[in-house]
Amino acid sequence: MAAMSDVGNTASEPRPSERVVEQRIRNRVIECLDLAASFEVQRQYEMDVPIEHVPYEVINMWEDYFPQHPPGGAEILAVYSPEEVEAMRSFDAAWEVAADALSDDYPSLAAVQVLAEWGQLRDAAAAAGAVFARRGRLPEDREVR
Repeated sequence: MAAMSDVGNTASEPRPSERVVEQRIRNRVIECLDLAASFEVQRQYEMDVPIEHVPYEVINMWEDYFPQHPPGGAEILAVYSPEEVEAMRSFDAAWEVAADALSDDYPSLAAVQVLAEWGQLRDAAAAAGAVFARRGRLPEDREVR
């Protein structure tokens, strides 16, 4: 039986480098920002994946991919520019407020989207997304420097 870290890799597929994994995570951060930045995309996501509760998905996706307490060291700046790190920190602050404002009783997406905190989250996501758009997505199959 293959170890969990080997799942998806075959003998002909080498493991991706740490750098490639970080580039993939950076792309997932961009996807989280894209979802949080658009009420229309959130509504479409709700229609496309009705088993998901979109407000919690927005909150949980960020929690899954955001580099917790991003350091300013070379290892993170290798994948994120200093401006991207600052954009993530700013979005994370708005995310904390929105996460705290989101009730635990599965409110409808429409009810969540009228919350002032959710509007601030959308605005912060759009601002952070604009910063990430300068470099765009990074390749997921090879390292770039």
